[in-house]
Amino acid sequence: MKQHSDSYSRFVSWVQRDMTQARSLVNRKVFSVVLWCLVMPMVISFLLRGIRLLDLPMPIRFPESVLLLPAFLYALVALWPTLRDLPRVIRIGGLGVLLEESRSEVEWIETTASRLRQEIPLTAKEWKLIEFHLSEDIERMSSKNRYLSVLTAVVLFFMYQFLDSDVGGVLPAGDGPMGVFVNWVDQFSQWGTQLLAILLFSALFYLSGVQLQRYLVRYRVCVKRLARFDGDSEV
Repeated sequence: MKQHSDSYSRFVSWVQRDMTQARSLVNRKVFSVVLWCLVMPMVISFLLRGIRLLDLPMPIRFPESVLLLPAFLYALVALWPTLRDLPRVIRIGGLGVLLEESRSEVEWIETTASRLRQEIPLTAKEWKLIEFHLSEDIERMSSKNRYLSVLTAVVLFFMYQFLDSDVGGVLPAGDGPMGVFVNWVDQFSQWGTQLLAILLFSALFYLSGVQLQRYLVRYRVCVKRLARFDGDSEV
């Protein structure tokens, strides 16, 4: 057992060194998601609440929609590389782009698997055990990512409730059936904006965590590649 644990520790240390650049990129993405999709909306919500408490004139009728602006700007920045490559996608077709990505991925897997075999000489049984532990870690990270995404949604919900409290949010009743219908549509639009904001923020947070899992899945493919051969086979 001790030997198997040491093998996995060596593999984890190797991945940590190899992922230095990728880890810094992921950390920047996570920081950007937290900043633009959680911190900035909270700051804006507190500013709006202060404006309401001071009875200052409101710049717009539905201030909740302003909270969507940071996440919208971040989504545009994140999608910019895809939008930039759109002319090339149109020129060679979607299948051609997928094949190019597949070829690059195969080259990376073969190169990384060869480096792993040379720098961490293990048997096929040990690689299979590393694959098992790595799969369990990825599953654990996936569960944690889902939990944090739900927690983010709950925090945003209470933030919206705090924003709407004590601001005279109850709309006056309209005259006749048409007035009641207009008030209902008005309230539904406010709740719809809040629900959309919560879904967008939670989705961005979840996708940021999935990005880190994707890197580990790539290394798991390399480990599977090595587990198909014994220690004396040529990769």
